[in-house]
Amino acid sequence: MNVKKGLLVGATAFGFALSGTGLSSVAAESSDTSIPASSVSGIHSSITNQEAAEYLNNIYDQAFTGEMPSSVHGLKINKSTKRDVHQKLGSPQKVKGQFDLYSWNMGNPGYGFSYNKDNTISEIRNFGTGVERQTNLGGITPAVLSEQIGSADNILAVPDTNEMDFVYETGDYELHFVVGSDQTVDHVNLKEAK
Repeated sequence: MNVKKGLLVGATAFGFALSGTGLSSVAAESSDTSIPASSVSGIHSSITNQEAAEYLNNIYDQAFTGEMPSSVHGLKINKSTKRDVHQKLGSPQKVKGQFDLYSWNMGNPGYGFSYNKDNTISEIRNFGTGVERQTNLGGITPAVLSEQIGSADNILAVPDTNEMDFVYETGDYELHFVVGSDQTVDHVNLKEAK
């Protein structure tokens, strides 16, 4: 979405219309501006996207045990092994660098696993779903992170990308919410705290 369209969508959603170089308040029903529903869906908050907020809170709560929810629940950082992962999920669809990758399917999120030298899990990466993404990671923005689980303990720029990494300490573990240029979470990493 370009900047002007983003401003127009945001202004219209909050009852403002662009007039000349400024904004003026108008009733939503009196706006002449036609904005496709798909554009407005880019405006997320925990109030308008409860499913994404619940998904976020579930990930956050499970992180304190070193696990991710859903189909990978029970696989634990520094405890479960590569063999445990393969028994639960089968062989990975792809091995890329240090990660065994499992694709999303039928509304289930995709995952990546990297391993320590002893073959225990060092990191679990949640890629969200490809279908109805707005109900999970695609519905989580920095504002939703802040509203639902508070301020990040650290915010890092990801080298060589336009991504930001919002880091939350969860006891012995860390959750890394990697936010893309579209201002939604691209993926979530769970690993042992440094």
